[in-house]
Amino acid sequence: MQSSHKWTVTSCVVIVMLVAGVMVARGGDVAQGRAIYLRNCATCHGLTAEGNGPMARALKTPPTNLRLLSDLYGNPLPEDRVARAIDGREEVKAHGPRDMPVWGDRFSAETHGDEQQVKERIAQLVAYLQSLQTGARSASR
Repeated sequence: MQSSHKWTVTSCVVIVMLVAGVMVARGGDVAQGRAIYLRNCATCHGLTAEGNGPMARALKTPPTNLRLLSDLYGNPLPEDRVARAIDGREEVKAHGPRDMPVWGDRFSAETHGDEQQVKERIAQLVAYLQSLQTGARSASR
């Protein structure tokens, strides 16, 4: 019985450490995503992501209020769908012009074509956008 109890306690400790590690990583993703957002997105979407950045008035299509994405897509946000919208390289030309920059191309140029780094940056942005939603949870895959 003692050995069974030790096994259960050890298992619980390992699970808690794994979950804590994921939460710390997710927190790091949010912080990195915020930095990427402020550097690349805030000009149009605003410091608070409400679509009121300094360039917003000059645009034909007003920037989206990114705090309300969960109203459109649910909460948690669908990570893959949001990531594809940010990336922009797979959008269908027949749907018309894209008002938002194709960040996949820009991040690819900045990372000298390192697709893993491009995906990481976009995932960090998605984590940050998720953190802005009401009742924020982890983005779904």
